[in-house]
Amino acid sequence: MSNFSGPEVFVDKNGLWYADGVQMVNEEIIKLFASHLTKDDHGRYRIDWRNQSYPVSVEDAPFFVQSVTEQAGQPMVQLYDGRKLPLPLGDIVIKDNIPYISLFWNCDTKLSRASYCELCKNLIERDGRYFIKYRDNEWLIEEKSLLALK
Repeated sequence: MSNFSGPEVFVDKNGLWYADGVQMVNEEIIKLFASHLTKDDHGRYRIDWRNQSYPVSVEDAPFFVQSVTEQAGQPMVQLYDGRKLPLPLGDIVIKDNIPYISLFWNCDTKLSRASYCELCKNLIERDGRYFIKYRDNEWLIEEKSLLALK
């Protein structure tokens, strides 16, 4: 796969996509880029598409959950890029008071305040630990230090 010299692509801490410093607004292009985003063994992100590789700088997490809905008892996350996916099994990690989930890679998806509040409507406590519970599935809410996540 060859590298392409194109615009500088950047994802900010709120999940907004930029090309050469200008915020992208075309939802189809954002969805295309996000759905072809990959991460290498060194933690670098890139868009791999049509045998080309485009580097992407990511300020915090490459994906951002705007909202959460329930569908047949399953929580569904609505990403900034327009995709709607089931909440993946695994922990909800809190770092610096910000909740993250792992869609494709460890802590790659930041939850908006509104989406986390929606999930917390299903909060339970057991033995001093907190969980989000939907039917038979539970997600542990776990606070971790930044060093533990690297």
